[in-house]
Amino acid sequence: MSACDAGSGRSSTTGRSSTRPSNTGRLTASSLGDILQLWIVMALAAATFWPIYSSSAFLVMAASAVLLGTLIAVLGAVFRWPAWAVLLVTAGTFALVGVPLAVPAKAVGGLLPTLDGMADLFAGVALGWKQLLTITLPVGDYQALLVPAFALLLVATVIAGSTALRARFGELAVIPPLVVFLLGIVFGPPVVAFPIPLGIGFFVTTIAWISWWRWRRRRALTRTRERDAATAGL
Repeated sequence: MSACDAGSGRSSTTGRSSTRPSNTGRLTASSLGDILQLWIVMALAAATFWPIYSSSAFLVMAASAVLLGTLIAVLGAVFRWPAWAVLLVTAGTFALVGVPLAVPAKAVGGLLPTLDGMADLFAGVALGWKQLLTITLPVGDYQALLVPAFALLLVATVIAGSTALRARFGELAVIPPLVVFLLGIVFGPPVVAFPIPLGIGFFVTTIAWISWWRWRRRRALTRTRERDAATAGL
């Protein structure tokens, strides 16, 4: 293989990896932009759950779930954790902070989980969704009904963040927030305030995130071709 071919190969490899910032094992400006857009999209998606809970406990839980999920995704990208490691850390985080955030009535001093709280936490993952369909809304922080939303927001943020920071097609990161958005509508009351502005805001931000990713990919491809042409001309 000639020197030009080798140079072209190296350039092509560089171009492909430039759209996958996490593969370098460090955060870039593009990664920080992805995190910011993740927060915006997740905030809009989580807003669909507000009519279900309408309590300060939900706001604390939602913000904590998104921040913790982002932290797990970032650590997984920086340290290149395999999928099973990300899964274990996510499950451990859910167990560690789930009671004070999602079952606050069963936490000692609002911080330390109890055995009853842990039982309600894990039971709520499976049973909480059914209860939300049959109970009068809003539910506040009643019993363990915050658990379904906490599990959903935490897992969705981890998946979306990991996809945005590590996957070749990072725009697929909009899928988990979309699932959250739709579930909030399905489990919410029939009539809610400001549904159209919320829907438009979510649509615009997701399209903007997808477009930004595609622009980055086109820019990387253009730079690769320019480097290849310059190398071939030497």
